[in-house]
Amino acid sequence: MADASWLPDPSGAHELRYWDGAAWTEHVSDQGTTGQEPLTAPFPPPAPAFAPPPPPAPFGASAAAPAAGAPAGGKVSWKDRLKQVADQGKAMADQGKQKLVEQQSKRTEQWANDPNTLWFGESKSVATSAMGVSKARYRVTRDRVWIESGLLGTKTESVPLWSVKDIDVRQAVWQRDKDIGDVVLTLDDAAYAANPTGMFDLDGMADHGSTHGTTTGQVVLDNIENPYGVVDILTPLISEARNKKTIERQSQYLHVNPGMAAAGAAFGAPAAPPAAPAPAAPQVDLVDQLRRLGELRDAGILTEDEFAAQKAKLLSS
Repeated sequence: MADASWLPDPSGAHELRYWDGAAWTEHVSDQGTTGQEPLTAPFPPPAPAFAPPPPPAPFGASAAAPAAGAPAGGKVSWKDRLKQVADQGKAMADQGKQKLVEQQSKRTEQWANDPNTLWFGESKSVATSAMGVSKARYRVTRDRVWIESGLLGTKTESVPLWSVKDIDVRQAVWQRDKDIGDVVLTLDDAAYAANPTGMFDLDGMADHGSTHGTTTGQVVLDNIENPYGVVDILTPLISEARNKKTIERQSQYLHVNPGMAAAGAAFGAPAAPPAAPAPAAPQVDLVDQLRRLGELRDAGILTEDEFAAQKAKLLSS
């Protein structure tokens, strides 16, 4: 009979179950996490890890030679133990892979049923495709590109479409035959970039085949199907988002600099009709105005000279 140890669960409900040397117990283990679940039906004992020693020969008979390869003294050899550990590790890896595939399939179904999703896809890299999983998944909505990456963990980031100033397709020779390529998004500011590489990769190392957005100002949707079709979807969305952002910035600038509206009228811009006199508004907090001026300067809407002039004007009023 087998010695007491953790062995594959005979019921199949868990990875491992503890055999105490006489019976299966309620102690179970899944991916290193232990718990308790009694068996609902009897199961036969596990097969011994080695053949039992032969019975002693009758008195006067010559002892038979030990079987070739049989462990001396009835002990399990280190090779047998190593093989048992390797088999258990492979079973755990296969189960983990299956769970990852199920999680990614569920996520894909959620995106497909979300009305805000305009396109979604995944990285078709050779290494992960052979495993039946993907290291990164991409989703496009009306105002953002969402990137979900990771095999050992999951990280979700997004890039606003108004921050994209250029879009291009990069294809290697082997990618063209499969209609696969990289869609490269170049951003106004590297601070807006997502970085789907690093600790969440399969090997825990950075993938040098992908662009590190936080250092180059680029985001790469790598190894996706029909890359030029994705560009056709993104191009009008990016244009619309950037136009809206420009209008928003101009509105903020005119709000802080009301004199610019009169200047625009002097150069031919239609002046707004005079508004009806309104009751005196409470005085705006000076600190809040200075904070807004600083934000406009940091966003690149105001130059340093314009910022200094507006600041001096507020402090002198």
